[in-house]
Amino acid sequence: MATARVRVRTTVPLVLLLLLGTLLFAGAVSSSRERGEQQREQQGRHEWRGEESEEREQQEELSRRKPYVFGRRSFRRAARSEHGTIRSLRPFHEASQLLRGIRDYRVTVLEASPRAFVLPAHTDAHSIGYVVQGEGVVTTIDNGERRSYRVREGSVFVAPAGAVTYLANTDGRRKLVVAKLLHTISVPGHYQFFFGAGGRNPESIVSSFSRTVQRAAFKTSSDRLQKLFGRQDKGVIVRASEQQVRDLQRHASDGGQQHWPFGESRGPINILDQRPSVANRHGQLYEADARSFRDLAEHDVRVSLVNITAGSMSAPFYNTRSIKIAYVVDGEGHAEIVCPHLAQQQQHGSETQRQRKHEGRRRSREREQESQEKSKEEEQWRRRRQEGSESESEEEEQRYETIRARLTRGTVFVVPVGHPVVEVASRDSNLQIVCFEVQAQRNERVYLAGQDSVLKKLDGAAKELAFQASQREVDEVLRAQQDKGFLQGPDQEERRRREGEEERGRRGRREEVAEMLLRMATEG
Repeated sequence: MATARVRVRTTVPLVLLLLLGTLLFAGAVSSSRERGEQQREQQGRHEWRGEESEEREQQEELSRRKPYVFGRRSFRRAARSEHGTIRSLRPFHEASQLLRGIRDYRVTVLEASPRAFVLPAHTDAHSIGYVVQGEGVVTTIDNGERRSYRVREGSVFVAPAGAVTYLANTDGRRKLVVAKLLHTISVPGHYQFFFGAGGRNPESIVSSFSRTVQRAAFKTSSDRLQKLFGRQDKGVIVRASEQQVRDLQRHASDGGQQHWPFGESRGPINILDQRPSVANRHGQLYEADARSFRDLAEHDVRVSLVNITAGSMSAPFYNTRSIKIAYVVDGEGHAEIVCPHLAQQQQHGSETQRQRKHEGRRRSREREQESQEKSKEEEQWRRRRQEGSESESEEEEQRYETIRARLTRGTVFVVPVGHPVVEVASRDSNLQIVCFEVQAQRNERVYLAGQDSVLKKLDGAAKELAFQASQREVDEVLRAQQDKGFLQGPDQEERRRREGEEERGRRGRREEVAEMLLRMATEG
């Protein structure tokens, strides 16, 4: 019995030791596994951040190459429901420092389904709208007066900041599409919607006041107010019944068509009903400005529609004062914008990119190198000043970069002041572009080619000095193009040239045959 008790006492501590060892081993394995998972997770996080950083750099690089062009993917969704969307292009100055001049402006696009109704709201921005497609009714309440107008494709209308505005698509089959230019006031490049009538979605601004203020303001119990302002939850854009659409149409007018100051002009104007300012077989230009549309006067904006015939192009031109913000309404093609800023950036682009990538590690060394280079450049500059070398003139040579952008429906592009531009329609379809020209007052559209080319107006001596050619040779080139505003496109011109060469070839062969027959007859 004594021997058995001793064996039991000896076995129990041994078992405990074995259990303890097993637990310690399992804990070590688990800890090792967790550390491995943490390391892999951390490594994956670093890789993800690296991919995200690389993607961001690619987007920035694309923005640097084409800072004036924005595709449909550049828009952000500002509001959405099952009956429509409001999309907004990001602030221009955030996209590129070259667009700081229009930092106060934004572009938005409204798409409303058939019989959709956009709830009443005001914004802290002036709004200038162009109806791209469809028809509807726009109502504004400004200075205590309510005005409702019918709009359709080609209509231009203005909603001042703070004016309560609502809109309905009165077409039972087609979408209503409106492109808008917003002139922000409170915060440059940013705007806000304020919904007075609403509920939970969108939230009414009334609901944000305290209940005591609400009761006093409306002289109504909190229960009734909560019931009224807590019912709407279908979003910013809802669907109206046919009867409701008819009620909205009943009080709408077509807007004023008189030209002020000779007559009172109220409401929208349809620029497609106006006589085009430039028109030929290659395209038409329709415009509305302060002279034809009173509501645009205080905003200093011109709205125009460019319709370029398939295969044709606009004549190269630039604006003397206006910055053009363009939205492609329909069709396809491409634009070419000549920019001196990008050429300057390209000369220093590789060095700037290296500095951005290695800024943290090489900051001190770069400062030292910059100091040395600055001293070296100053010395070289002094020598060139003394010697009058040709290298100085080469460094100061003006260079340009051409931005070539494909244009499709929904593309936005910007043309700064003084930058020459050409818009070319594809061979398969007309190209339609609505343009909002900011700083329109006293702006002049200067053509570089065509009947109105500014180069034709140069003095004879100025032509000879500028082109290093005789005035006769210069005039022969500049006078060859007789069309104005819109011209044959590159494809049409190339096809015409080939047909001309083929016709001359056929004519030459016919003349050779005729000459040979005449020679044979004479010899016979």
